[in-house]
Amino acid sequence: MTAAFFRDYVIDLKARIDDLHADTDSYQTYELTMELLAKKMLVSYSMKKAKGQADSLFYRRDTTSGEGRQMEQQTAYGVFSGFFGLGEFLAFTGKTEGLDEKQFAEMLTANWEYPVCAVHFAYRRKGQTKAMSTRMHFVGLNGEGDASVYMQKLARPGVIVEQRPFSSNLLWEWK
Repeated sequence: MTAAFFRDYVIDLKARIDDLHADTDSYQTYELTMELLAKKMLVSYSMKKAKGQADSLFYRRDTTSGEGRQMEQQTAYGVFSGFFGLGEFLAFTGKTEGLDEKQFAEMLTANWEYPVCAVHFAYRRKGQTKAMSTRMHFVGLNGEGDASVYMQKLARPGVIVEQRPFSSNLLWEWK
């Protein structure tokens, strides 16, 4: 099985997210939700603006104990920036293989060895006639060699995107 690489896509995604942070006033609407699973922790990052109302929430939760706490936006985004700075990325197709949430998280992270990030980003800039959106799940890797090791550990065909551009009912590249 040959996996498609997404480094270029993640670089572009991060640039768009950075632009949102730098100039939120230039956006008519936006919804950014990111969740990162790493080292048995879930970091959640959510910003939304609709009908002139803006809202946000940033927190982390220990997946083992369930204990959670809110985070400062800068701290939370620093975690995601670190993830986006990794050397390579693979994307998931969204097939859960009938696993429950805990089993699915363990499968995606290869028993917590690799960080995994889910991103949903929808926005419309002021003056644009069309909104843009993406919903993807990525595993962060050090490089292509690391991707081979990850694929061997995963050993589940059909879970990793093999051809780009990718689009399904659950997940999609920009549309």
